[in-house]
Amino acid sequence: AWDLSFREELHAIDAVVAGQGIAILSDVVVGRELENGTLVKAHPLSLPGYSFYVVWMHHNPRSAVMESFLTWMRTVI
Repeated sequence: AWDLSFREELHAIDAVVAGQGIAILSDVVVGRELENGTLVKAHPLSLPGYSFYVVWMHHNPRSAVMESFLTWMRTVI
């Protein structure tokens, strides 16, 4: 299993666009990608404050790992 982490959201966006998984990102930095359809929200949930979304590449199917992550998120938020 891969264990990717990034200090900068822009690097995480690049990884998600490259099809390397999903990320929790601020709507401030991912707004353009959501508007043009490059990325899609994995779940309608957003976190308070600046909105944060779980996103993934629009043509990648959700894997079992992604589904597990989303299930975990639903339990902690």
